[in-house]
Amino acid sequence: MFRHTLALILTLAAANARAEEEFTLIGHFSWSTELLAELSGLEITDDGNGFLAVGDRGWWVEGRLLRERDVISEVIVTRIEGIKGPNGFPVAARRVGDWADSEGLSLAPDGTAWVSFERWAHVWRFDAPFEPAKFVKDHPTFRDLADNWQLEAIAVDPLGRAYVFPEKPTTLGFPVYRLGADDLWVNDGYLPERDVFAIVGADFAPDGTLYLLERKLVVGLWWQSRIRRVRLDGSVDETLWTSDRGEFDNLEGLSVWDDGEGLRFTLVSDNNGGKTTPTEFVEFRLTE
Repeated sequence: MFRHTLALILTLAAANARAEEEFTLIGHFSWSTELLAELSGLEITDDGNGFLAVGDRGWWVEGRLLRERDVISEVIVTRIEGIKGPNGFPVAARRVGDWADSEGLSLAPDGTAWVSFERWAHVWRFDAPFEPAKFVKDHPTFRDLADNWQLEAIAVDPLGRAYVFPEKPTTLGFPVYRLGADDLWVNDGYLPERDVFAIVGADFAPDGTLYLLERKLVVGLWWQSRIRRVRLDGSVDETLWTSDRGEFDNLEGLSVWDDGEGLRFTLVSDNNGGKTTPTEFVEFRLTE
């Protein structure tokens, strides 16, 4: 009886804490540029004024974010350079086999960079951004993932452990791949699919909570996005925000950082190479 009562109290306390949270839109900036776009992976610097991104065609993109009253007002690119493979050659120079389909980006606490690729499905580690890649052996099931729905999102937790997620689930759900101490990928289980949304971005908060950016294409016309919060021990799985249909474009990159007032969520869209389609930066804050 006591245990049931305690469980009820804890459940009500957690529900009240969540009810006091606010997930608020801060700003939306559309960036039209003739420079490289198709951004899919994103990291924001601790001060919120710099960014590192990867583009679909195998490029690093580094730059600064200018702000007015805390809202992004301009994007300045300071460096664009091809992602180099373990042999030192840029993957963007050869599209054979879609080696250049870089989708996910994460920076570890020690400065190591991780990039996940959709085709062929693999992950590379970099001692630092712009350096040649270090080979990481594939998990045997990477080759079984649905074509063009492979390793879309990667995130490194506060302990420096890399996790990678495919865009499309298997019949069991979204596989949770973690790089083990022996430098081999292991499957830590599955995240359930919710409402036909696909995983396209991921990032850990400092407390180890994982935030997922998910999306779906509604009747082939409108993108719909959402932010999902999970704990990999299964104790938390909830949706913080869902966009209206067509409210934003194809949001794919996610960076979660502490802005001093709460957790800031910076999202970036992949314009799919459209010359008239801008790249969107969208920001939210989660406060209690």
